[in-house]
Amino acid sequence: MKKVAFITPTFPVLSETFIRTEVDAINACGHDVCVMTFEKNKTDDAFNYTIYKIGDFFNFNLLKKLKPRRVIDCLKFIYSQQSMPKLSLFWHSFKMASQMAKHNVQHIHAHFAQHTCSHGIASAKLMGISCSFVAHGHDVYEFPFDLDLKIKHSDFVVAVCNDMRNDFNKTADGNIKLLHCGVKTQLFKPHTKQDQETIKLIFIGRLVEQKGVKYLLDALKPLCGHYPMTLDIIGTGELLKPLKEQVAQLGLAPYVRFLGSKQPSWIQENLPFYDCLVAPFCFSHSGCVDTGPVVLKEAMAVGIPVITSNIMGCKEIVAPNTGYLVEQKNALELTDAIKTFVTLPIERRKEMGISARKNVVLNFDALKQAKVLSNWIETHTVKQ
Repeated sequence: MKKVAFITPTFPVLSETFIRTEVDAINACGHDVCVMTFEKNKTDDAFNYTIYKIGDFFNFNLLKKLKPRRVIDCLKFIYSQQSMPKLSLFWHSFKMASQMAKHNVQHIHAHFAQHTCSHGIASAKLMGISCSFVAHGHDVYEFPFDLDLKIKHSDFVVAVCNDMRNDFNKTADGNIKLLHCGVKTQLFKPHTKQDQETIKLIFIGRLVEQKGVKYLLDALKPLCGHYPMTLDIIGTGELLKPLKEQVAQLGLAPYVRFLGSKQPSWIQENLPFYDCLVAPFCFSHSGCVDTGPVVLKEAMAVGIPVITSNIMGCKEIVAPNTGYLVEQKNALELTDAIKTFVTLPIERRKEMGISARKNVVLNFDALKQAKVLSNWIETHTVKQ
């Protein structure tokens, strides 16, 4: 099987567990893998593969393997793109190609359709190997740099939801694939729900505009104090202070807790003890949006229903009887959905949780998704 190099801006990143999940799953499929990153974070975690910082060393053996045609193809791509300094892109791609040549990489898979993708395409052309990239949202809808060119020069492109795939097909002719981000379903285990007086809601994510927490707090205002519920907010970000001020202004302090960022292990251990994940994602003013939120799948994997917005990949994740979809930025609809859920009998909530778990195991298991990606990697040849 081909050795695969995953290219990321930074690795590992707490808020980008979907990247590690995919790397681990492709490794489990039988591929020898490595991660090439521009910024290598310190971590106590153990990995079954090597993480290389791009530019740490230069392998002169690449010079012996270079063919004029490959250099020309690389330079054509570099001079066609407009988003990066051309000399810098060539130099860093050359160094990265030399590192990957030393380790016999046979396919490059870049995460995000930005500079990682550009470096991946340029390096692949120098090495004469296949390449692909996967986009995740902000790199398509907020900062879409040279997207048409990247689609044309990749052997295949992965969209994480149907709306993104349709938008890619409108952008350029290319080999567009659809593959939802997967979760390690074996790590997210359900917990038997007990009848209790208080319904425990949870939000998990960065506290930024596109997560829609502002609308969640507005939606809780008419409910808290009238229905037995609490909300724990997991995460931090630029809106932490204004959101805390909003909680105080709305009189929600007795019902809402800000618990800060948590490690994935905390999520796996504690998420099953909540009753519902509420994730009112939305488009930010700049166009940023969550296109296939893994947190929805993680919640459903532990057997808790979700309430989220009917946008992008969210509407493809929440199947009937697994949760509720509402219009984005609509606090009134969100209020109604939360009220409907908290007034359900516990047996009905349990049924929804069981259906949610089944949906994720069937459609979003990381190993199943990786087998699809592995097949694409194995069967696609270098684009001429």
